[in-house]
Amino acid sequence: MNNASEKGNLPIYFLAIGVSALLLLGLIVTMNYTIDPYFIHQWDSPLLHRLSPAQQKIMPWAKTYAAYRFQPEVVYLGSSRTEIGLPTESPLFTGKRVFNLAISGASVGDAVNMLRHTAFFHRPEIVVWGLDYGWQFREKTGNTDFNKELVAEGASYPIRRTFLNIKRSISMAMTGDALNIVLGKSEQSCFSLLAYYGHKSSQCLEVIMRNEGGTKKAFEEVLKKKEPLGTPEDVAATIQLLDQVTSDYCQSGTLFRLYLQPIHALAELSYWATLTDDLDAWKRALVKMVDARRQGGCDIRLYDFSGFNRITTEEIPQTTGNDSMQNYWEQSHYRSEVGLKILEELFAAGQEGQQNTFGVELRGDTIEQHLVNFSHARRQYRADHPKETANILQ
Repeated sequence: MNNASEKGNLPIYFLAIGVSALLLLGLIVTMNYTIDPYFIHQWDSPLLHRLSPAQQKIMPWAKTYAAYRFQPEVVYLGSSRTEIGLPTESPLFTGKRVFNLAISGASVGDAVNMLRHTAFFHRPEIVVWGLDYGWQFREKTGNTDFNKELVAEGASYPIRRTFLNIKRSISMAMTGDALNIVLGKSEQSCFSLLAYYGHKSSQCLEVIMRNEGGTKKAFEEVLKKKEPLGTPEDVAATIQLLDQVTSDYCQSGTLFRLYLQPIHALAELSYWATLTDDLDAWKRALVKMVDARRQGGCDIRLYDFSGFNRITTEEIPQTTGNDSMQNYWEQSHYRSEVGLKILEELFAAGQEGQQNTFGVELRGDTIEQHLVNFSHARRQYRADHPKETANILQ
């Protein structure tokens, strides 16, 4: 009798466990979704005024949702250099909705997907696009958090996105971060990037640099002897992708400003020391593509802010003795003050005859002289900085 009774109670026991598990799961999902530690479904929300960790997670989720809701008229595309360097507050775009859609580690393919996503809801009038040579100049994704499911492809996107957000809210990592917020254990350093329309604020960068040892330590790594970075996987295919995308959006009236990122001169040498011919060929190919697009009636321009100019050759902490730099956070990321100069040059009007020492427009009639000047400036920088460049391969 007892055995029969115990067997009869087993289904009720398992049912109770199952219901309890579902209730617990529902509680976790509700908590994660409501607190939303990664801002995956926030826009113009009071939560954007919550202080967050300086290193914010899965930003493609936050930015794709914001683009869907905000529908910007001016967008910035590119890698973390653009995300950190280009501020959305600029007198150039007064009265327009501006959003920095650049994401850390972004490839050209990622930027294209971000553009297609935001354009599904509202075609941008202006696209400012920072281009990086190297592994990020490719079609394959560079940011592993940029799931292609985040890209809008149909009118059902709002519903599908809500489902994705709920699905994401099941994760253990999100649960841990949500609990840290509830318990007051979460790092509270700066506002989310969404509070600055996708731009990573100086407050966040100050914390990050302090945690990573500062600008001087970053340059210590650059000064060490190491092999240069490799060439991109398939330059021709990626330029073809750029050509197709700019063609598609130019036909609907979008204005493009492309620019080459101004990493510090020492990083320029360290990364591409033995790849100068490949780098020159890349610039020529970009110029050919942009010139052809402009001849077809597109308002598109390409500028080179890289190399050895008054911004990129700023003396480093090892030379000056200062803890920080005016133009750079470290060798790879420039400050927003430099980003404002970039924007001003990209949209400068009526200054053709003026002398400029930062940024050169690249066209078919200027590229060869620019490459000659670039090579001369590279040699001069080496000659003027023998100690700093001693470990960099020729």
